[in-house]
Amino acid sequence: MIRDSHFRAKQPFRARGVAELSARIGDVDAEIVRRLDAGTTPVRVLELGCGYGSVLLEWRQRHGERIALTGLNREEQDGDDAIVRRNGIERGLVDASDTAAMPALAFGDAADGLPFADASFDLVVSQVAWLYFGRKAHVLREIARVLDRDGVARIDADEIHPRLPPEYARLFEIWHRGRLVPLGDYLARHGGAIRRADQGEYLAFGKLEGLGDDLLPVAEIDLATIDPDWDGIKCIYRLRG
Repeated sequence: MIRDSHFRAKQPFRARGVAELSARIGDVDAEIVRRLDAGTTPVRVLELGCGYGSVLLEWRQRHGERIALTGLNREEQDGDDAIVRRNGIERGLVDASDTAAMPALAFGDAADGLPFADASFDLVVSQVAWLYFGRKAHVLREIARVLDRDGVARIDADEIHPRLPPEYARLFEIWHRGRLVPLGDYLARHGGAIRRADQGEYLAFGKLEGLGDDLLPVAEIDLATIDPDWDGIKCIYRLRG
């Protein structure tokens, strides 16, 4: 069981809700409602790095059984069933006597692959977590794999991280014949995009075949090993061919 002091210390960061998510990746709830109005039931949603589950619990409260909710955390201490339920009760999103199904939780490092079958989700979302993913090209491939044919991914990710030195601010770096390929340009070639939100930028793409397959890993740097006040894993690639 997680210590109360640890729960409290991490709650401001791991319990961000739909409002914070929307500020980072746009009005994604409108995408859920659009699919519900079109007759998709349930809408299958995956949140990468769901933390204490506030986003999933808010959507559960709004949409009930019309939405199937799944969250992925790296470790159970980042947010397991007991932590999510406790957070929900404290935030008024879950009644203490509530016996309705809670969001499904899975655990593992997204850099090692997502523990879900192909075409499992209509919507994949994430806030903040992208910063900490290793093997970022592989994570993109995995997100595209678990999306259904008309699925949509929105991943909170600034192309240039505002709180890092210029040498390390580009956390997904692609090179081709000695020239930098901006991530936005690379995504556009595959049918995706980097879009602006109220707070920063996010990656937007769908069921893209071949996304990331043309990238060769060059180096990966955990920036905290350079300076403990720096956050993020920088991934450097070379464009194949």
